[in-house]
Amino acid sequence: MKMVGLMIVLAVVPGFCFAQDNWELKKSEDGIAVYARKLNNEKFKEIRVLCEFKSTTVRLMKVLKNVNHHKDWVYNTRVSYLIARKAHDTTIYYSEISLPWPVSNRDIIVQLSFEQDSVRKTLKIHARGMPGILPKKPNLVRVPYSLGLWNVTTLPNQSIKIDYTFSVNPGGALPAWLVNFTATAGPYNTFKKLKALLENGAY
Repeated sequence: MKMVGLMIVLAVVPGFCFAQDNWELKKSEDGIAVYARKLNNEKFKEIRVLCEFKSTTVRLMKVLKNVNHHKDWVYNTRVSYLIARKAHDTTIYYSEISLPWPVSNRDIIVQLSFEQDSVRKTLKIHARGMPGILPKKPNLVRVPYSLGLWNVTTLPNQSIKIDYTFSVNPGGALPAWLVNFTATAGPYNTFKKLKALLENGAY
């Protein structure tokens, strides 16, 4: 997803059917499935990923909170750094997303909020765009809206199931058809690298 490197994280469990929600399967490989659907009155499609990884919710939170290393696994991320840690369960960070010439790079500010339920063994993560926190930078287009929702369930044998949805308006003059057409490779490659980090313990 060269033109949509900002469409961070997504994963899927093969065999599930989301036809009733109008989800269309775009890619299913390596235990990672990427779906898309068109929302009413929206130019850009919403993305969904479902998957199972050999890992824990604690390990996932550690990787997500290590924002300086997001460039190592989040597709087309050029630079990422921490802005503030408001509490142990809330992190705000900045990322710049590389896009091919002549398209301008995008930058995005995200607030990550974590909510764990130890009884149900679940983790909910909200990744909400906060475009007004920092001044805009020259030659970059600030992403005006993004929202990522993670629903993570702990499974037996040290595994987790991830259900991730993501919607974005990348801002600027990117044509919607191009964004939607190329919106599969980014989520798939992001989750493939995330899987390697979680299962191999790179850092």
